[in-house]
Order: sequence, then C-alpha cells, then structure tokens
Amino acid sequence: MYNDLTFDLTDNWMAPSSFAQNKTEVMSMKLSRRSFIASAAGAAVVPLVGAGRALAQSASGSLTLASYGGGYQDSQNEALVAPFLKQHPGISVINDTTAGDAKVRAMVESGQVTWDLVTLSDGLGFDDDGQYLEEIDYNVVPRDRFLPGFTTKYRVGATVEASNIAFRGDAFEGRKPAGFADFFDLEKFPGKRAVYKYVAGGILEAALVADGVDPSKLFPLDVERALKKLDSIKSEIIWWESGAQSVQLLVSGEASMGILWVGRAVDAASKAPVEVLWAQWLTTNGFWGVPKGAPNKELAMQAIASFTGAESQKEFSRRMSYGPTNKDVVLDQSFPFYGNYPTQHLESAVNVDFKWWRDNQAEVDRKFQQWLIS
Repeated sequence: MYNDLTFDLTDNWMAPSSFAQNKTEVMSMKLSRRSFIASAAGAAVVPLVGAGRALAQSASGSLTLASYGGGYQDSQNEALVAPFLKQHPGISVINDTTAGDAKVRAMVESGQVTWDLVTLSDGLGFDDDGQYLEEIDYNVVPRDRFLPGFTTKYRVGATVEASNIAFRGDAFEGRKPAGFADFFDLEKFPGKRAVYKYVAGGILEAALVADGVDPSKLFPLDVERALKKLDSIKSEIIWWESGAQSVQLLVSGEASMGILWVGRAVDAASKAPVEVLWAQWLTTNGFWGVPKGAPNKELAMQAIASFTGAESQKEFSRRMSYGPTNKDVVLDQSFPFYGNYPTQHLESAVNVDFKWWRDNQAEVDRKFQQWLIS
C-alpha cells in the first residue's frame, strides 16, 4: 500500500528514558535503507479534516522529522506523513531518529539545528522551555481540538500512552489483581515481578499508590516511603531493561506479573494467557514540538496541524495501541486494539508529574541506585 514511501532510519541510537525507549522498541522492525526521503508518490490518501487555514495554501519545500524509529516511526509515516504528502505534492519529508529530548537541547545550544519537527517525550515542552522550542502557532494548529492537558506554549499532544500491570491469567487460581496494591501483595498474588530498571519508569508512583497514597496527591514523591514499600517485593523483582525482555518475562511465565508499556503488554497478551489491567495505570505521552531555530518552522506547523487531525490520528491508532489526543476521535470496536487504548480508560489513570521528574530526577536516581545495591 505504501510501496513508494521509503523511510530514513539510522541505527545509531540509544534510548535514555522510558518515554523514548518505549517508542523505539515497541513493534520495532528492521528497514533496508539507512537514509531516505519520503515523497508523496503512490501514497494512500487519508482525508484531512480541520487541519487549519494554512493547509489550504500551496506548500513546498522539505521537512526534517525526527522520531523514535522502528514500528512507531513506520506507523507515523504511514498514518500521518503519507496523507500530508499526498495533500502537498511539493513537499518532501526527510526522516531522522532521536533517542530522546537531550539531542534537541544539544542541537539548539550548539546553534546547529537541522530538525524541523520532533517527537518529544513528556519531559520537554513546558511553558519554561522557550529556549529550546518554538512557540506553537495556534492560528495554524487548532488548540481546541486537543484533550485537556495536551497543549502548552511549546508542544501539542501526539499520543496518549500508558504503563500497565500485565499479569498471567493462569497464575493465581482465578484471582485477578485490581491495582497496584495487589502488585505488591506477594501472599495473595505470589510470583516474580517484572519491573523496568529505571527510576522514572513508574515504579515509585506504583509503590506509593500501593502504600495508600491518594493518586491525586503523589507529587512531590516521598521517595524514602516508596523505596521502603519496594523493599517488600525486592527479592521477587526481575528487572527488565528492554521492552522485548519485559514481554518475554511474562510470556515465558518467569514472572507472574509486571509493569509494562502498553504496547508491550498488548503484545504479551497476544502470545500467552496474559491480561492487561486498566483499573490503575500510569500516564506516559508523546508530543510534537519544533526545535528553536528550525529551518522550516512554518512547514512544521502545517505538518502538526495535519498530523493531529482526527482522520490521521484514527489511522495511527489502527496501527498502534496508543490513544489519540484529538478529543473528537472515537475508537470503536473496528479498531484492532479496542479495549486497550489509554483514552478508553482515562478515569482510572494515575497521572505522573513529568515536570517534577525533569527537575528532580538526578537526585532521585542517586537514591534509587543506592537502594538497588543495598
């Protein structure tokens, strides 16, 4: 269907954060070319609805888009880039890969900005990040189309994502966990726990909720209390460091329960009697941003307007188990991951304060590393 689209993915990247690694790994696939330019030739058409007045104008030029590679960027190219190029045959899109927000900061600080549009994690794009990002032009990108909390001065929401408890349905004699408290209950739910070995990956929030903290009052995190709660399952934790490893731990039965990225949890459920829990889950999200000094800022704004339109977002959710940030999109039973999209369970989300993490991660990680070896 997209035989005339080629995609530029470099393989020289590492993912320093859960947000980046989630996307680089989930449903990843190898591609045959190291460098490429995506063009509109032969691209399937998806109608563009409400993409802003600027899209009605003729556009030309090239746009360098940096994202997370693998299946994630493949899905972006098919669902978002292809129809944008079809609508604007004078445009070409050059793909690059990013391992996270640090490279955006480094580019801007060096004065050598080559990216026009980038997929951001939760950790960049707050209203005090103007030194790194261009302001979103809300005359081009309709701000009122987004779910609450998915727009700032410098970014707009791309995807609604999640970290979920996944558990073996055959492990607990018919009992099913109901939330994070059960994740920490080794008596009622025995077995190994698969946990991401990354301090900002959600395990501290899960520990505090399990210990009775109101999810709406988690931040600032009581790190010592969280680590003390983690002591209660420390001997049963199997630390995972890649999405593929997290799936294997559940599928093999080595772990009876784990906290996995939603795409990986759904993948595990397709391969073994693994179930995905939505009674409590942790928020992680993706955003679009334009690096400060981007060569083609105006074209990037037009692309954002197109990519966040309802039809484009629907097409992306047909390919990956991430929810749309466009509030007008309804995911019905025709969607392949129906029931496992985060936007179908917003009422049970445990919201993570990523600005707090941005400002405190170094110190919290120091304590976490000490706890690991204690």
